[in-house]
Amino acid sequence: MTRISTYNNFMSGTSGILDGQTKMAKAQDQASSQKVASDLKGYGTDAKRLINAKNMSDKLQTRTDELKAIEARASVEATAFTQFTDAVDSLRQSINGALANQNGAGFGPALESALQAAISAANVEFAGQNIFGGTRAYDEPFVNADLNTLAGQVTTDANWIDTGENRAITIDDGRTVELSKSAKEVFRPFIDMVVNIRKWENSNTALTGRLNAAQIAFLQTQSAAIAPIQQVALEDEAKAGILAAEITNIRDMNETKIAAFDNIVGDIQNVDLAEVAARLSAAQTQYQASAAIFSQLKDLNLLAYLR
Repeated sequence: MTRISTYNNFMSGTSGILDGQTKMAKAQDQASSQKVASDLKGYGTDAKRLINAKNMSDKLQTRTDELKAIEARASVEATAFTQFTDAVDSLRQSINGALANQNGAGFGPALESALQAAISAANVEFAGQNIFGGTRAYDEPFVNADLNTLAGQVTTDANWIDTGENRAITIDDGRTVELSKSAKEVFRPFIDMVVNIRKWENSNTALTGRLNAAQIAFLQTQSAAIAPIQQVALEDEAKAGILAAEITNIRDMNETKIAAFDNIVGDIQNVDLAEVAARLSAAQTQYQASAAIFSQLKDLNLLAYLR
């Protein structure tokens, strides 16, 4: 065997050993990680599909996380609306009850209770922000005060904080919605009505005991005035509920899409362990064969004598 052929055979054997080691290391890494690869090399035309699917999945996941937070916020908003519409209905019943009985017993406490329930709903918070606070959500939209204090003012203007624009959120591609109305839009008509009733009492006579003709006439005007206020309050509550349901539906659809995109990614990335086992076995065989050939060449050549 010539020196040149000996050198070539040694180099071939060494190369075979190194190649076998590389393949074994890669196959062992794939088997332990259960991934075909840690990057996109070798995916060819699937690479673009994988990148697009992963990017879309990440985008949808971010939006879905936002929608989950909005869902939780909507639950608190629904409770506030229920509290408010209950307060409106309670005062309406008190007015109609006083008219039916021509007696104002218990009307004063009912008036104050309705006011405080409305103010509490107007200032309701979620995650440190006022739901009806617009873009200035860290300030309470209504400066709290008792009924007599409010009735002593010319108007309630000073109690309503400028909340800026109503907050909006994108819930789907091309679908941006107003998150909530401002507290002033929702609650002021009712709160002003309650305050005006107390102002009338202060200027005339308290609505207690047996009612006279003037008191009855006044309460009749208030019975008529509260009906549209109640209607609008119920409509606002219903609209908020419809939006909450839409957000839940979009969140569900997004999660379905995320699962589909993740399946696309998984089809490319998830390993067939049987295939890896076969490649690992082949790499081990190649390594062992190359090592055996190298050992035989070492015994047959003259390199040992030329050191």
